[in-house]
Amino acid sequence: MNLIKIRLFVAFMLICVLGNAQQINRIISLAPSITENLYLIGAKDKLVGCTTYCLQAVNDGIPQVGSTVEVNVESVLALQPDLVLAMELTKPQDIATIRKLGIQVEIIHSPKSFDEICAQTLELGRLIGNTAAAEKLIETTKSEVDKIRQKSKNLSHSKIFFQIGANPVFTVLEHTFMNDFINICNGENIAAGMTKGTITREGVLAKDPDVIIIAEMGGFGKEELKVWSAYTGMTAVKSNKVFLISSETSCSPTPANFVSALKDVYQFVSE
Repeated sequence: MNLIKIRLFVAFMLICVLGNAQQINRIISLAPSITENLYLIGAKDKLVGCTTYCLQAVNDGIPQVGSTVEVNVESVLALQPDLVLAMELTKPQDIATIRKLGIQVEIIHSPKSFDEICAQTLELGRLIGNTAAAEKLIETTKSEVDKIRQKSKNLSHSKIFFQIGANPVFTVLEHTFMNDFINICNGENIAAGMTKGTITREGVLAKDPDVIIIAEMGGFGKEELKVWSAYTGMTAVKSNKVFLISSETSCSPTPANFVSALKDVYQFVSE
């Protein structure tokens, strides 16, 4: 009899858990990449709040609750969400306050690889009850990436400098999802082995990259393009392989953005 009761209790708890997952109909996103993923998996109708930087949602008239870092807790509470999705940049005290109000908060960590982007998107789909849409998205995304991976096997090996900041110069490091752009395109990151992203211009010159890719983040991209183009002795400059890439796609970890940026990187390397 006790065993039967235990089984019934377990079954009841599973029903409760599944039921809660299906009841998540009001979501607040505290990061642009999370918001974009919600759109991608067909959960736009569940989004009731976002940050000022979630441009697509802002344009759609979704109420704003602050930024990724600075959250207006009162605005969050007023929107009566079932779930708040945040990243590690959000202040811990704000997250703690929201949780004390009885609102579920899930922290999505910054992904370190393309595979992790896919895994997080699938988990997000399961969490909010949009599993099928998330699975379809990832299937399509992986297929697109695999096509580029196969084509890249025919590319010559290239040393690549991928810049994502200036003053000081900041580079893409290994063990980040952006490093996968380089690896998939049969490239070598000149920052391999570095543990900090800052690098001097002399350090870049010493590595003599075959390709330079500059994210447009903060509007510094065009200026950096001019600076690097002045180093006429560098292989990348002599080969006319200094490029700008959209920071909207390359720096924001969603499946769609990853594919878009990867196509750009492949084009740069293969020219």
